[in-house]
Amino acid sequence: MLPKSSDHDRDLREMVRCVQLFFGEHEPQTEIARKLGVSQSRVSRLLKRALDEGFYSVKFSFPPMLQLAGSLANSFSLRDALVVPTGELNQLKEDLGRATAQYFERVIANEASVGLSCGNTLLYFVKHLKEGASKKIKIYPLTAETSLEWTDISPNTLVGMMTAKFRPDAKGYSLPAQLVRNGSAERNRKSFLDNPEIKKIWDRSQHVDIALTGIGAVDSRSPGFCEFASRNGISEKKLEKLGMVGEFNYQPIDESGNELVAPELESLRRRFIGVPLTQLRDLAQSRASLVIAIAGGPEKKRAIKAALAGGLFNVLVTDQETAQFLLPVTNSLPVL
Repeated sequence: MLPKSSDHDRDLREMVRCVQLFFGEHEPQTEIARKLGVSQSRVSRLLKRALDEGFYSVKFSFPPMLQLAGSLANSFSLRDALVVPTGELNQLKEDLGRATAQYFERVIANEASVGLSCGNTLLYFVKHLKEGASKKIKIYPLTAETSLEWTDISPNTLVGMMTAKFRPDAKGYSLPAQLVRNGSAERNRKSFLDNPEIKKIWDRSQHVDIALTGIGAVDSRSPGFCEFASRNGISEKKLEKLGMVGEFNYQPIDESGNELVAPELESLRRRFIGVPLTQLRDLAQSRASLVIAIAGGPEKKRAIKAALAGGLFNVLVTDQETAQFLLPVTNSLPVL
């Protein structure tokens, strides 16, 4: 076990960034040295050290931080946890998506059912799944499409992309757009779910074997509930005043990990159709299901902590710095 130090953390961060730039972005060592503000010889030494310590082999791959992940799982009674080294923040979502894909390929079984939320992190997850790994699985969206365009990546699109990765035996199901701009939200919702085929897909999406979702911060610049609220006159400051610390499967949560309920949000909540937090919590507490939350970075720390407190998932994929934030001080030292 190595002591925590600024020099060690700096070396680790530079080593991770060298690997990302050299193998992920195909930058020459001279350009990497310029970007990092170090000598080319230091870049060469860092890449050699990264190879010796297993940061890459033939392909671009980071070793799991096993002891830190184990501490997370033990401290919060999770079924499992994965921790990736914290590199450059603009690479974090892809690093998390890659790690999740590798984990998913280990745990997925034939005849399993899978539920997908949406967002860029899940897009990277699907991107890094291996092509041609045929499995007899069924894939469902965890949210319905809407005409509001308040998600960045369509859940139906992700379901289709993932189904293609596991073809020809996988089957993907979509929920059509729910038009909610006019009339009563309750009437629109009832009409939407009265369709027997839609109702069947909706019911099955709530009882999947593996559910995958991101965790969002209170940020109206990112597609999700906050942006939706902002376009309807409810600012970030107002959401925070109401007690919102983040969102889970595009539903607002408070610091206890419960769905945020407030009169100001009621009309917005009724216009959203997605697997509710209570059902995701039930899945997470079941020994038969995995609810995998994929999130990291400084802006999401409070939201992840809240979702942990609420028992909304039982597998966490995150980065080193976020893991250290979540753990008690006695368990938070980095381990390589």
